[in-house]
Amino acid sequence: MSRYSMYVLIMLICTGCGGWNPPDPGDGDTNSPPEIRLIGANNVQLHHGEAYEDTGATANDNEDGDLTDQIVVSGLPITSNVPGNYVIGYQVTDSDGASASIERLVNVAENNAPTINLHGAASLEVEQNTEFSDPGATANDTEDGNLDAQIDVAGEVDTTAPGTYELIYSVTDSASATAETTRVVTVTQVGSPFSHIPITNEKAGFTTILPASDSRLIYVSSSTGDNANDGLTPETAVNSITRGKDLLRDGSPDWLLLKIGDEWQEGLGKWLKSGRSASEPMVVTAYGEGTKRPLLMSGTKDGLRASGGGGSPQIIDNLVFSGLHLYAQTRDPDASTFVEVTNNRGINWFRGATYLLFEDNYIEHYKEGIQMHDLDNLNISGVVIRRNIIVDSYAVGAHSQGMYLAQTEGVLIEENIFDHNGWHPELAGAEATKFNHSVYIQKGNVGVEIKNNIISRSSSHGMQLRPGGEILGNFLIRNPISILLGLNDDGVDDGIVRNNVILNGNDINSDNAKRGWGIDFNPENNAIVENNIVAHVMSDSGNRFAIKQSPNATYIDNIVYKWEEGTDDPMNYQDPDRTIEEYDALMGGTGTYESFISSLRTQSRLTWNPAYSVENLKQFFRDGFEEKTK
Repeated sequence: MSRYSMYVLIMLICTGCGGWNPPDPGDGDTNSPPEIRLIGANNVQLHHGEAYEDTGATANDNEDGDLTDQIVVSGLPITSNVPGNYVIGYQVTDSDGASASIERLVNVAENNAPTINLHGAASLEVEQNTEFSDPGATANDTEDGNLDAQIDVAGEVDTTAPGTYELIYSVTDSASATAETTRVVTVTQVGSPFSHIPITNEKAGFTTILPASDSRLIYVSSSTGDNANDGLTPETAVNSITRGKDLLRDGSPDWLLLKIGDEWQEGLGKWLKSGRSASEPMVVTAYGEGTKRPLLMSGTKDGLRASGGGGSPQIIDNLVFSGLHLYAQTRDPDASTFVEVTNNRGINWFRGATYLLFEDNYIEHYKEGIQMHDLDNLNISGVVIRRNIIVDSYAVGAHSQGMYLAQTEGVLIEENIFDHNGWHPELAGAEATKFNHSVYIQKGNVGVEIKNNIISRSSSHGMQLRPGGEILGNFLIRNPISILLGLNDDGVDDGIVRNNVILNGNDINSDNAKRGWGIDFNPENNAIVENNIVAHVMSDSGNRFAIKQSPNATYIDNIVYKWEEGTDDPMNYQDPDRTIEEYDALMGGTGTYESFISSLRTQSRLTWNPAYSVENLKQFFRDGFEEKTK
């Protein structure tokens, strides 16, 4: 046997016994990469603001074994208060430099706003003077959970005052998202035994008064009353105003109540009785249903008079006159009742007084609508004249005013309507003159305020405040001279003219009394003239002016447009050419000046239309003079 044959035989024997494997020429000396696996989900969803805790990963390698502690993590921490998709990376490398990696996707959701749920109804009613307990609300948030303790409540409910109140509930979550809801609470008026008397019922902008515990209420009705009655109930009303006055007690908080819609051929006449105090006054007002003020036709006599003689006391005060219609029917040239032109006044007051309120009265066709003059130095003070309508005052061969005050102290003239006072176009001797005005405050008065009135079509001045004082927020239209401040020869006459709107200055007449004067004052007056609008003159007078210029006055932010020469530039105003006719049409009128005046004259506590309030009128024109946004 050859040596080669012997070698093959030995190889076969050893192979058959399994004792040796020859090397595989293809194995070589190779390294396998590590293997990495996530612990937990590959994709994770987080609520906004929810803390993220990473669950990690594991890593193994055939050669190196467990490499978990060698994993390098990127992408942490997660900013969980910022919505979006985040990637967390995991990477590991073995001892021979072989690497493996894997990623986890984390989505942070947008923040959910909290929700508020009211306990109880969104609209609640409670009776006046009862206790109100807020039922409250709950708040929850997807991310933050229960937020009841974080609820804020804005607003209050005043159960002493009937009206509508809002409670606003709001809450903010940790991501500054907010939620809000509102509850409306209506405080209803207690069923009052006086609800048939309008002045006892709350009405925005009007005075509310209740009888005192010992007030005597005297009812007067021309349609159902009888002077043989006691007058103590509507069913037992007396018939005449004179009889009703007799039943009032001087110095007591008694009330004289005139039936709405009724008419009398008499006025209030000479007044002799006072109330108890300013807080418990004697009241003359209306009662019943309907929208027509009680009509007192005083003929040739004053509608109301307080004067000397006839046993009159020197002081007559603590009185309220409200909701009455005083009419000099015998002086109305346009009525069938016209007889002659006499010199009687609507309200004529010569006695001392420390508190008087005249509100919501309609006064027409007198020589003066209201005249107050302290002839006997008895001190007339603490007078409030508000929301009255004073129209069509005139005289023949004499001076005439809508209102005339002399030697008073501390008078407030507020939110009244004056129209066509001091003249009548069709009566000889009653033509417009420079001596007749809507409001004439003579020198010698002290502390007069003229605020938020509407004054139209005066004979000459819309208002003269000769002693100086405050003229604030009035709306004056079609007056030859709108405002005169200060013309006093015996003292200081400085004052303030602020926030007034003056339109369409015209003439006393077209012959020799052309005017077109806006705001006039003594050149020596240290007036403050601020934030007034004077626009759209109608006079072609050569000496017209919008605002008197004086080195002693202070001028702040006034607007003059289309009045004097050189004021025609519309500048950057939104709509400076607005007209009163345009306003009337927008408010539902026919778009004429006559329609505008007619709507003004219908205003009362019983028929109040906010569209024709002085504030809305002024705002309409002020909006026209707002600057355009760039």
